[in-house]
Amino acid sequence: MNERGRRFLLKNAMLIANFTSNLFGYGTVQLITGIIKRPLPAPILNLVDTINPVFSSCAFFVGFTLMLFYERPLRSYLSICFKSGTPTEALALKARRRTLNEPFFMIAMNFALWLSAAIVFSSAAWIAGAESNSIRYLFFLSFHTGLITSITAFFMLEKVLQSVMIPFLFPQGGLSVIPRTIRIRIGTRMTALLLACNIVPLISLVGVLHNLTTSALPAPNMVEQMLASITYNSLIFILAGILITFIVKSNLTRPLQSIVEVLSAVRMGNFDRQVRVTSNDEMGYAGDVINQMTVGLKERDLVKEMFGRYMAPEVRDEILSGRIPLDGELKNVTMLFCDLRDFTPMTEALPPREVIKIINRYFEEMESVIHAHHGLVLQFVGDEIEAVFGAPIPRQNHAQLAINAALEMTHKMAQVNEDLHKRGFEPLRHGIGVHSGDVVAANIGSPNRLSYAMVGDTVILASRLQALNKIHGTEIIVSAATCARVDGPFSFKKLPPTEIKGISRTIDIFTIE
Repeated sequence: MNERGRRFLLKNAMLIANFTSNLFGYGTVQLITGIIKRPLPAPILNLVDTINPVFSSCAFFVGFTLMLFYERPLRSYLSICFKSGTPTEALALKARRRTLNEPFFMIAMNFALWLSAAIVFSSAAWIAGAESNSIRYLFFLSFHTGLITSITAFFMLEKVLQSVMIPFLFPQGGLSVIPRTIRIRIGTRMTALLLACNIVPLISLVGVLHNLTTSALPAPNMVEQMLASITYNSLIFILAGILITFIVKSNLTRPLQSIVEVLSAVRMGNFDRQVRVTSNDEMGYAGDVINQMTVGLKERDLVKEMFGRYMAPEVRDEILSGRIPLDGELKNVTMLFCDLRDFTPMTEALPPREVIKIINRYFEEMESVIHAHHGLVLQFVGDEIEAVFGAPIPRQNHAQLAINAALEMTHKMAQVNEDLHKRGFEPLRHGIGVHSGDVVAANIGSPNRLSYAMVGDTVILASRLQALNKIHGTEIIVSAATCARVDGPFSFKKLPPTEIKGISRTIDIFTIE
């Protein structure tokens, strides 16, 4: 369908659906009653034929005028949208409210017009001196038509509403928040389905049979007419029931299927799917709630992802789960400090952007090694890395993990330097200090900003060991406490005793050969 046809359909879909419902109701009743001879004398038939064109024209004019008047806010809203304008909030709200209430307005209008026809034609027959059978027949004919028309309009208008109007007017859902609207609830649909498939066919059959029994037909002809009437009524209403049931099934299963698909996507961690909300009933409300839930989950996931960029995912998850005590806990861990050597002169000799690229590349490679060995980078301070093994998630082999990480960091440094050499830069050097012991682990900082940190002599000593690499000309220095915990194919070489600032006792230190 081209754009012009789409715009025409949006403006006139409800009107066309209502007109079709009236044609269907009129045609159905004419088909049902056409199998019996109308029990009307010639003068009354002439009177009906005289009144019918006038009344039908007036009823059509009144109905059409009322529909256009009711739809005026909607048509104004659509015209502005089609011209790429921006309707006012008041107009948009009024157009949406009118659209949601339109099925009920049109059903009431249809029934009122057909009831008026029943009153007008039966009253005219009464004034003309017709018999009571003719008067009842004329009243039943229009009343019956109005009943079938109203039931048909209910389902047709709701179908058009869900498939044509709502997707345009409510692309993001939110039907349930529009004030002063009548909700087409599931119970309302079931009641209408009961009327359409049970009560209306029964009324139709009883009315036709009553007309037959009160007619002047001979008994054999009456039985024949009754059999034909029951057969025609059954076939017509069975087909109508199948059609209406299909419409109701579609209106109910489509939103349910959308809800199931979105919930399945949410279960798989996909929060981009949205329920297509096309009704303001219980399922429409459930769809809106699910859409709000997926937006909230997506925002939470984004916050979680952004949170993880500023701290390790392990710490993030522990903080979000509330498993990290704010008042601190004692943990046995292995601390690793790594510091670049002679990096300050490089920062003075190179453009700032190149310096950032180099140090970020270095941090990226070192952090990947630490994470690969289940370590946690606590912070980057200038050109120094502080990492811990065994916290926040406890690990029995944290010392061995730290040694393995330190060795692989030296290999990664060689790869980084090879790349720097190809780009014409000087190679980098670093020193690594590793020490194991007890620390206090906690969220430390101000109420507005916290960081997961380790506090204690173990942290200080690991930092001091890293600095001793400058004195001993080594790349890795490990404390005796860490060596004692390692059970692996490592060759440790003891270094000469060295005084360590802030430590009153001598400590055995080693390097790895």
